[in-house]
Amino acid sequence: MTREEKEQYVKDKIKIPDRKTYQEVFDKSTLKVLYELMTNGFIDTLEHPISTGKEAKVFKGLQIDGTKVALKIMRINTAVFKKYRTYIEGDPRFKNFGSGRNLIFTWTKKEFSNLKKMHKAGMRVPEPITFSKNILVMEYLEYEGQPAPMLKDVPFDKESLNILYNDIISDYKTLYQKVNMVHGDLSEYNILIKDDYPYFIDVSQAVPLSHPKSEELLVRDIKNLSNYYSKNGIDTDEEKLINDIKGVDY
Repeated sequence: MTREEKEQYVKDKIKIPDRKTYQEVFDKSTLKVLYELMTNGFIDTLEHPISTGKEAKVFKGLQIDGTKVALKIMRINTAVFKKYRTYIEGDPRFKNFGSGRNLIFTWTKKEFSNLKKMHKAGMRVPEPITFSKNILVMEYLEYEGQPAPMLKDVPFDKESLNILYNDIISDYKTLYQKVNMVHGDLSEYNILIKDDYPYFIDVSQAVPLSHPKSEELLVRDIKNLSNYYSKNGIDTDEEKLINDIKGVDY
């Protein structure tokens, strides 16, 4: 196939009527990556966006057998990613990551690697499938036939919130004590609800405990979680919670 034929092949597989969404995400280099993912069988068609953020858009995709997948496409916009260098620079797994597009590609690789470690440890996260350049393919999370909602958008009663609280802390303990990492951006925006269980998402900024900012990020995660619960009428003890996650006596 010529380059033009490859681009047309991918365009025919993208079922997105919104021209603005199409133009802001699907540049020539991204279309090339999509073509490779399609011809390698990781995806057959791309459907509507699931979520939109400053760094990426997440789309629903279908494999040739109808299996649903989520595609996270990082924006090729270096200005958005400059502030994320600090999450990579202190991580010994990623060296000589460069700048510009290479920085974005490293960010994608980092999220895939983090998801893989977390999923292997038994945490509730989207199962990673593959990645290439600025695209991450992972498990599609659903709730009652719709894309799994953020924790902030589900109206739970206090009893259910307390159960979720225990599940969230249990997974964070696994993250800290078994995976030896902290999330770095945990909040009610980065927890999805599937089958009434919480799933951690957006883990590209997660760092190992050896990272110079790991303690600071852990404290921020717990503060965010405590603030969410306080808004819902449930008090938490941040210091005890941090010690519990670390597995130390208090």
